[in-house]
Amino acid sequence: MVKPTSSSSYEQHLADLAQVFKTVWEQDKIDARILHLATYMQKVYPHELTWVGLYEPDEGGILTTQKALLSNRKAFTWQQISLQADDICTQVIERGAPALVSDLQESHRAGQWSLIAARLNIHGAMVFPIQRQGECLGVLLIGSSSWGASFESGFQKKTFSVLLSTLGAVLHQHQRDYQRQQVKQPAQPFFRLLTNLESLEGLDSRLQEIADAAHQFIRPAHTYVYWFEPQPRYFWRRVVNRVYHSRQSKPSEPLQLSADGYQEFYRALSCGDLVTLGEDIEPRAEVMAGLLVEHFKVPSLMVAPILLHGDLLGFLAVESSQPRAWTDPEQQYLIAAAQLASLGMPKAELEERLTSMKANHRLTAGLVQSIHSVRDWQSVMAGCAEQLSQAINIDGLLVLLPDPDQGGFDVSYQYHGSRSRPTVRAWPSLPPIDWQLLENSADPICIEQLEHNLKLSPWLPQLHQMGTKAAMVYNLSPQKVPEGILIVTSRDSRRWSQSDQRLIRSVGLQVGMVLHQWTLQQQSQQQSQIYDTLQWGLRNLQHTADTTQLGKTAVHHISQLLRIPLVTLVTWRDGEAYGKISTPLIKDKRFSLQGDSPIRLSSDAVVNWAIQSESIMQLVFEDLPDVTRRWLKCPGDAQILVAALRTAPGHAINSVIVLADEGDRRFSEQQLNVLGVLISQLAWCRRYLLLTNQLHRRQLRLAELNWYKQHHIDVFRTLLHESRHQLDDLKQVPEVSEQPYYHSLEQNLEKLETALTHISKRERWQIAADSRKVSVVALLNHLMARAKPLIRKKQLWTKVHCDSNLGLNGEIQKIEFILYELIAVACRRVPVRGRIDIWVRPLDQGLLEFSITDNGDIDEAIITELANGRPLDGLAKSALDSNPGLGLGICQSLMSKIGGEFLLEKLEDGRTRSCAIVPISRPQGGWMPSAAFSAISADQQPGDS
Repeated sequence: MVKPTSSSSYEQHLADLAQVFKTVWEQDKIDARILHLATYMQKVYPHELTWVGLYEPDEGGILTTQKALLSNRKAFTWQQISLQADDICTQVIERGAPALVSDLQESHRAGQWSLIAARLNIHGAMVFPIQRQGECLGVLLIGSSSWGASFESGFQKKTFSVLLSTLGAVLHQHQRDYQRQQVKQPAQPFFRLLTNLESLEGLDSRLQEIADAAHQFIRPAHTYVYWFEPQPRYFWRRVVNRVYHSRQSKPSEPLQLSADGYQEFYRALSCGDLVTLGEDIEPRAEVMAGLLVEHFKVPSLMVAPILLHGDLLGFLAVESSQPRAWTDPEQQYLIAAAQLASLGMPKAELEERLTSMKANHRLTAGLVQSIHSVRDWQSVMAGCAEQLSQAINIDGLLVLLPDPDQGGFDVSYQYHGSRSRPTVRAWPSLPPIDWQLLENSADPICIEQLEHNLKLSPWLPQLHQMGTKAAMVYNLSPQKVPEGILIVTSRDSRRWSQSDQRLIRSVGLQVGMVLHQWTLQQQSQQQSQIYDTLQWGLRNLQHTADTTQLGKTAVHHISQLLRIPLVTLVTWRDGEAYGKISTPLIKDKRFSLQGDSPIRLSSDAVVNWAIQSESIMQLVFEDLPDVTRRWLKCPGDAQILVAALRTAPGHAINSVIVLADEGDRRFSEQQLNVLGVLISQLAWCRRYLLLTNQLHRRQLRLAELNWYKQHHIDVFRTLLHESRHQLDDLKQVPEVSEQPYYHSLEQNLEKLETALTHISKRERWQIAADSRKVSVVALLNHLMARAKPLIRKKQLWTKVHCDSNLGLNGEIQKIEFILYELIAVACRRVPVRGRIDIWVRPLDQGLLEFSITDNGDIDEAIITELANGRPLDGLAKSALDSNPGLGLGICQSLMSKIGGEFLLEKLEDGRTRSCAIVPISRPQGGWMPSAAFSAISADQQPGDS
C-alpha cells in the first residue's frame, strides 16, 4: 500500500480541512460535494478506490452507487450492489461500526465485491457506515491494491471520522431535498384552476374543469362529480373527467347512488367529512367501505362533499384501480376543489336561491301579519299550513301540545294534504333523551328517512300511520321546556335544506308566540274556572251539616274537578283497629272497591303512608302490597293519590282520601295544589261536624239526664209532701208527738223538702249561687258521716288532722260535695285495710287547705290531664271522660269557678294526694260574693250542713 503523504504541519491540515468543508457546502449538487470529500480522502490516505453507496432498505436491501472515484480513472460500472445476509457491508450497516478486509477477492464476506475487486485489482479494503443521528444512510468503501489496509496515524483516523460525519450530513440533506421534491404542491395547480374558472359559464362546464384539474393533480383512474337530489334523496353522476388513465375507456359504475342504501356514507358527507378508502381503512369504516367498494368496484376511493351553507349539493370523487394510500396534499386538494365547486355556482342558480329566500321572507312576514290579525287559533294555523305547503312542498303539518293531565301530547291542530292521512289525537310521551334533544335544540330536528331514524322513536308509529317518510320537528319555545311542538311531514324521503330549516324556524317562532299567548289565555280561563269551582265546592262543604253527605259532596266535587275515575274516603274512629270505605265514587269499571272488606289500620300500606306523609303521595298500583289490593282493585299501571285529612298538628287523624287514575295521567302542580286545598277544607269541615255532633250528643245526653233526674226530684218532693201531711196527722196522737225521734224526723223532712225545692226550682237547669256559713269542724263531721259506709266496707284506717275551728261563709254546699267526691274517690282506689289521712290547715294569704292522702293507685293520665288540661283534639279520647277522671275533672272545674284550686299529684313515697285550696277573707259590711269564703269565729253559730 502507498504510504500517506505527510503534511508539513498540523495547522496546515486544519486549514486544508476547513477549505474542503467550505468548498463542499458551496456546491449545489450532491455529486460535486461527494467528489470534493473523496478527493481529500485520497490526499489524506492515498488509495485506489473511493466508493459511496446509498442504503435503500425499502428496495429489498441494496446499495446504490452514488459516487465511485478510481485513481487510474477507470469507469465503475456497477450501479447497485446486492446485500447478502453475512457479507461485510450488511455487517457494517447492522453493527454501525467500520470493518477491515485483508483481501476482498478471497474473503468469504465480500459477497458481490469479490467479483468487483478482481476486475479492479483491489485487495485490502476498509468499510465505514455513513450515519446521521443513529440512522445508516449508506456505506463508504476505501479500496487499495495492496493486501491489508489500515490507518497509520491517529491524525488519519480523526480526519476520516470528521469526513464521515460530513458525508452523513450531505446524504441526509440530499434525502430531505429529494423527499421535498417528491411531495405534491397543490397551490400552483389550484391557482391555475381559479384562473380557468373565470372564463367559464354554466355549472356543468365549471364542474368539468374542476374534475379535470383534480384528475390531473391526483392522477387517479377516474374522477367524478355526483350531484344530489334532496327529494327523494339520491346522487346522480353529473361529470366525469375527460382523460382516463386506466385500461377501461369509460367507467362502468351505475349512474345513481341512493342515500337510503348508503346511510353511513351519506351521513359522513352531510357532516362535511372526507371519505377515504385505500390501504389503511379504519375499523369503524369497514361496513361503509364494503358498500362503496361494491358500488364503485375499485379498491381505493376518495370522496369530498360539496356543501353550500350547510346544504349537501353532491360530492367530488377520485378512484384508483390499485390499492393506494392518499397523501395529505391530495386530500387537501380534493377538499379545496369540492369547496370551489360549491362556490362556483352560476349566477342564475345563486339568483334562484336568493329569490327563494326572499319568497320565504315574504311568506314569514305574511304569516306574522295574519297571526297578529287573526285571533282564532285554527284559522291562523290553516293559513300557515297552506302557505308552507306551497313554499317547501310539505304534505302535512301538526301542532302538539303537552298534556299535563294524561301525560304525552295532544294534537291541537293538524293539516294533511291529498297524499297524507290524519293521525290520532293523543301522542305518547318522550323518553328523557328525546325530551332533552327537543329542549336543548335551537334548530329543527330533521328526519330525512323515517325507516333509518332513531330520534323521537315513540312517535314513529303515528308518523307511519300518516304515511310520512321525512319530517322536521321544531320546539316552539326553543331551548326551553316545550310549550308546543311543530311538525311538518313529507310523503317522500328528502333532505331538508338550510333554507327549509330557516323558514320553519322563523314560522315556528311566530307560531310559538301565538301559542304562548293562547296558552296564557287558556290557563287564565282554567284558573278562573278552577277558582269558581273551588269556591262553589267550599261553599257546599261549609253548608253541609251531615258527615256522610259532606263526604259524598266532597268526593263528587273532586272527581268532577280532576276528571278522575275513582275517589273514596277511608274513615275510622279514634281507638279503632279497622277502618271502612266511606262514600266511594267510581266512574270506570276497571276500578273497584270492596266496601265490605275491613281495612286493618296497622298493616295497610296506603293508610300508613298517607298518615306518615305531610303532603299528597303519588303511588303506582303495582307497587302496593296484597293487603291493600284486597279492597282496592285497579289496572296494574294505575296511579294512586293518597292523602290524610289533617287539621292541626295535635289533632288525631281519622280519615284518608284515596284517588286512582290511568297510568299515563299526569297531574299538574296547580291541580295538586287545588286538591290539597280541597282536602284541607274537607278535613276541617269534617272535624267541625264530628266535633259539633259529639258536643250536641253530649249536650242532649246531659239535658236528658237532667230532665230525668229533675222529674225524679219532683216525685221525691211529692212523696215528702205527703209524708209531711201524714206526720202532721200523727201529731194529733199525744204519745207520738211527744217522742224525741218525732221532732228529729220532722226537722229532717223539713230540711230535705227545703233542699229538694231549692234544686227543683232554683237550680233546675243550671247551678246557682248559694251562700251559707258553717264551721270547719261541723263540715268535717258531716263529710266523715257520709263517707262512713265506704270506710266500713273496705275496713279503712282514717284520721282527720285539724288544728283550728274556723268558720266559713260561702258556697258551702258545693265545697261539701267536692270534698266528699275527693274522699269517696280515695276510698274506692285504696286497697282493703288501707289508710286515708285528711289534713286541714290554714295557709298564708288567707287560704285554707283540705288535703287528702292515701296509699291507692291512680291513672297517670288523669293526673297529667288535670295538670295540663284536656287533649287539644276534642275528638280524641280523654281520661276525664269517664269516672274517676270525670268526677275529678268536675271538681277541678267547680273549684275554679268558686275561686279555689284543686290539685292531684303522686308523692315521692308512692301515696296519692288530693288537695282543695279555698280562699278565706273577712266580710266588710255584708256577705262576700258567692265565689268567696269568709272566716267566722268559733263561738258564732255555724250553719247546719
